[in-house]
Amino acid sequence: MLLHFFDDDTIQHLYPLTLTRPAADLRCGMLTIAEKWVRYFKPEQFGYTTLPHLAAKYKPLQGNVTHHINGRLLPSKAAIDAIGNLKSGQQLWKGATLLARCSGETTSDIQADFEVALISRPYDLFINAGCCIQQDFELLTQGKTTQVLNPTVQVLGDFPIFVEEGAKVNCCVLNAGNGPIYIGKNAEIMEGCLVRGPLAMCEGSVLKLGAKVYGPTVLGPYCVVGGEVNNISMQGYSNKGHDGFLGNAVLGEWCNIGADSNCSNLKNNYEDVKVWNYATGKFDKSGQQFCGLIMGDHSKCGINTMFNTGTVVGVSANIFGSGFPRQFIPDFAWGGASGFITYKLDAACKTAGLVMPRRKKEFNETEKAIMESVFSLTAGWRNWEVSNE
Repeated sequence: MLLHFFDDDTIQHLYPLTLTRPAADLRCGMLTIAEKWVRYFKPEQFGYTTLPHLAAKYKPLQGNVTHHINGRLLPSKAAIDAIGNLKSGQQLWKGATLLARCSGETTSDIQADFEVALISRPYDLFINAGCCIQQDFELLTQGKTTQVLNPTVQVLGDFPIFVEEGAKVNCCVLNAGNGPIYIGKNAEIMEGCLVRGPLAMCEGSVLKLGAKVYGPTVLGPYCVVGGEVNNISMQGYSNKGHDGFLGNAVLGEWCNIGADSNCSNLKNNYEDVKVWNYATGKFDKSGQQFCGLIMGDHSKCGINTMFNTGTVVGVSANIFGSGFPRQFIPDFAWGGASGFITYKLDAACKTAGLVMPRRKKEFNETEKAIMESVFSLTAGWRNWEVSNE
């Protein structure tokens, strides 16, 4: 089998996260959506059909691809069976959404008669974190033996706890009463941490001294977390290393949250949170009472930053200063509550070139080209540029 993950015409609803990756590369649980499907189908190869500026990094497959899967679709037993049984030319739909198709001239359209889970907005990543952690836990630990916990660790609850090779866990409380806890290879939970599952810590991630973690929470590879977090999803290589609260949030890659920064995840009137939608160009109802911060790749905030409920920060923004900045901060914005100027592209690329090698990743010409494309694609949201012309 050869797999191709395609982005459909709703991809803008997932901005800013999908400005820098296809939908299938979003992490929901321990694994990205693509990694989940690959573990189930074990294809010889897989590739992506995505936005043109991402194609150099997320390459399409050459030759005959047998199965095409919507990159927003989360696996379930019913979906796996239905897609695996598709014959040449058959297409699987849920309503008006194409879920998958088998290569060949279209012969028939099949409507899925089962519930499907699609990632449609960025906050769906933390909404689905609990079930995805449970599902991925079973995938990643099947047939494996956990490392023995240090006797200084206090364990509560009946869900399983799995510790991968090289992980360090000392003098902390792990409460698996609400869901499993997965501690990845070479990850670390420092002394004094209080953890309630479900929790997924991917390879090299760190909980710093005294961190308080409420699940479901996902820490992608090489993330660092301190202070208090509740139901967050970090894609990877991002830091929230100090005191301060972050809840019901999604951080992309290469983000940094300054010390003592806080984000509201609940409105004072307890109404549903409205969240900026790039596709509609307005704040749309999320249907969620709890929603904190959505932050695109390479964005940073300084110490003591305060974010309002449902704030969306684009790619490579730099936020600092007192007061609450507005609830949509465009890509390549530099400033805060007092106003913004443009974070110059060459300066943003220079910073990325300094940050990524710290995690043994290279800011190469492909990464630079993506940044250049995003800078151009999002220029219309930087309204101060228009007013200054």
